[in-house]
Amino acid sequence: MFESFIEPGIPVVVFWVLVGIGIIIQGIGKSGFAGVNVLTIPLMVLVMPVEKVVACLLPLLVLLDLNAIYHHRYNKSWKHIKAICIPAVFGILLGASFWWWVGQEGIEGYSVNLKRFIGIIAIVFAIYIIARERALHWVGKLKPGPITAVFAGVLSGFTSTLAHAAGPIVSLYVFAQGMGKSMFVGTVAWIFTFINISKLPFFVGTGLIDREILLFDLWLIWLVPIGSYLGKWMHDRISEAFFNRIIMIMVLFAGIQLVVNVNLLLIFMEWLAGR
Repeated sequence: MFESFIEPGIPVVVFWVLVGIGIIIQGIGKSGFAGVNVLTIPLMVLVMPVEKVVACLLPLLVLLDLNAIYHHRYNKSWKHIKAICIPAVFGILLGASFWWWVGQEGIEGYSVNLKRFIGIIAIVFAIYIIARERALHWVGKLKPGPITAVFAGVLSGFTSTLAHAAGPIVSLYVFAQGMGKSMFVGTVAWIFTFINISKLPFFVGTGLIDREILLFDLWLIWLVPIGSYLGKWMHDRISEAFFNRIIMIMVLFAGIQLVVNVNLLLIFMEWLAGR
């Protein structure tokens, strides 16, 4: 079952372990360790085709987002949600057009470039994790206006559609509006909910999400609450700064592998098989 989800040369056990870790990391990231979920895609791409990683994550992200806005249903700024989400639709259309075009041309010819794009995004995310406090301090002095919101919205929609990678863009824009922590977290949650739900029909229409993807998600969905519980348990016991440094190193390692198109995990598997 799900043979098409497993990259050639990857043992089934290794596949499920890394995919499981990736989904648990999503739960951890949504429950107190913001930013760590950037590791999920580069980790899963090591054992799965890139288009299936992007597709299978979207329904799970929607469920996580709905849970987030339930907890922050009163903490939101509609003004800033609309400022990002309306232009984000155009970015989503651009991203969906790209996926449709790739589907028509054949994903095989573009998988390496897609992995490199994800690798670059992962490295940028790692730099963002390192410099997040400084970046937030810097944008806190600014007050981005409507033009910046349009640019941020379109870019968020596009990068989110390609690789669920709009986190820093949305976070920096909303933080620069000078709202309190609860309003910031809630507004960001609402923005991602709208963006991810808006992506769903396009993912279905382009063939990224099909019955097999949804069935695959059913095998993974039980890991989400485990990650959420683990994140809450870790929140008061592990330094977020220390944990972020570990994640940063792993993200950089995975990102560089994708950029240079070298899968060290696969090389290690082949070395074991040859012994």
